[in-house]
Amino acid sequence: MDNKIIKRTLELLEKIKAYSKVSNISSEKKEILNLFLNSGFPTIKNEEWKYTSLKKIVSEDYSIHSVGKQISEIDINKHSLGFENKIVFVDGVLVAKPSIKNVTISGYSSFKTDDVDSIYGLNYSLAKNGYTISISENSIIDTPIEILFFNTVEKNFMQYRNTLSIGKNSEAKFIEKIQNINCNTSFINSFTRVHCEKNSKIEYSKIQNNTSSSRLIDSMNIYQKEDSICSINTLIFGGEFIRNNLNFEQNGKNAESNMNGVSVLNNSQLADNHTYVDHKSANCRSNEMYKGIYLDSSRGVFNGKIMVRQDSQKIDAFQANNTLLLSENATINSKPQLEIYADDVKCSHGCTIGQLDEKALFYMRSRGIKIKEAQGLLTYAFASEAIKNIAVQEVASLAKSLLAEKLNVSLDFSL
Repeated sequence: MDNKIIKRTLELLEKIKAYSKVSNISSEKKEILNLFLNSGFPTIKNEEWKYTSLKKIVSEDYSIHSVGKQISEIDINKHSLGFENKIVFVDGVLVAKPSIKNVTISGYSSFKTDDVDSIYGLNYSLAKNGYTISISENSIIDTPIEILFFNTVEKNFMQYRNTLSIGKNSEAKFIEKIQNINCNTSFINSFTRVHCEKNSKIEYSKIQNNTSSSRLIDSMNIYQKEDSICSINTLIFGGEFIRNNLNFEQNGKNAESNMNGVSVLNNSQLADNHTYVDHKSANCRSNEMYKGIYLDSSRGVFNGKIMVRQDSQKIDAFQANNTLLLSENATINSKPQLEIYADDVKCSHGCTIGQLDEKALFYMRSRGIKIKEAQGLLTYAFASEAIKNIAVQEVASLAKSLLAEKLNVSLDFSL
């Protein structure tokens, strides 16, 4: 088995190399790609990937950046929350975008970051698809903007690279979804850079509910200036393998970073959430609430790090990772971290791992509530702390309905 995995992995690296030769990438990108090809995909020997193996993921017979068939309006609407403003990609091609006052929307634009992980280097070198969004100063965008990435090619390996800029004194909400259509297996490596200017406010919700053999590595770097507020909601329900890298850098006083995460997994799904908040300026806040619910043989990983720099006084940082294991075969690896070099701060982090309260279950059953419904209600109560922080009601309602579906209970949590 190991020999087969090694063979397939080497074949994928050769395909990547061959694709780069016909893609006319720059000499700088060739240099970075060569670093990736020499080191290969990250392994569990890498501390950042210690609990998450890519062996099986990279041993498929993928095609590289293939373009398939067009999809219908019915397909788009089926996976949309129905908002008027929709940006639609099909196999990386931008096929639809709304016209919004003070908002500029276009396709891929190249940019470089200082990230050292080989996965980032691969994305920078090969990506030719993604969005570029810029919101002008003093603009309040009332209606959420949906960003839909559809994939139609079986076993397609795609790189998306996106950049989003929110102007000074501006506000906007975004909802992102990556979805397979007419195919089951895909491997997406997506990177998004967000710039939040002074006194801007953004909420960005990721609905990760793809097909059973989809694989996703989703990375987001957020740079915040003074008085900005950025909230990221990560909702994980579907997909075989999901790795989220969420990084905040606070570069101005009174910035606020909020992270809400809900993972509800079954079968042999794996979800790995890595977060990093770099408090580089004084008088800033960060709030991190991740809830994990694991059934069957599913696995979760949480690695959250809070960094407080020496001159960053008056920091208020909160981090919590709470887990419910609803099966003897489900597992979680949790590693909360604090690295503090300032003395006038208020920082806390916590991790809990447990099961449903048997006394509460007994009480509910004694009141005539069936066991599945009782379990569902208690599980929703556990997850609701993160869901209630979502400002877009349609996203919160979707999270509740997907939770009920995943738990296989006929309960309307939206009431």
